[in-house]
Amino acid sequence: MAKKKTKKSTAKSKQPQKNQTKKLPIIIGIIIVAIIIAATAISIVSCTSQQNRNNELCSYQWIPSTAKNASGDEVEMSEIYNTNYTSYQGSLTFNDDGRFSLWLTPGTADDGTHTGSFTVNSDDEIEAYFDDGTNTTFKIERKNGNANGIIINYNDYEIYFSHE
Repeated sequence: MAKKKTKKSTAKSKQPQKNQTKKLPIIIGIIIVAIIIAATAISIVSCTSQQNRNNELCSYQWIPSTAKNASGDEVEMSEIYNTNYTSYQGSLTFNDDGRFSLWLTPGTADDGTHTGSFTVNSDDEIEAYFDDGTNTTFKIERKNGNANGIIINYNDYEIYFSHE
């Protein structure tokens, strides 16, 4: 008779293990679904943030306002343009399609325009890929969280662009 009680107690002890074994795949499934939902939410927030940063740049016409030479001394913009024209003005524009246009050479916009694509890497950095195969980083200067200037390196000069 003692043997029968042992078998019943063994059978009873196996029963809770079966319930735990059945619950494990459900718990794993819930965890996987939670991870997928979290990843999707992060991706959506990231894309929205990226689009907002791009829109901010695209909403302005950027014009060069000051420049510094390699020594850090401020120079006249006419030195950058390599011309004596005082009314000459370059430009930097960003488009919604991820393209940009940089114009810092005298003549028509077709003569000295550098074009390419861009990616806003962070709140203070733009990666610029020129159509000629070169790339560089533009710095974004912010005031109260809004972009108010872009700094680029161009022919041994650091040029500061402000928006209109």
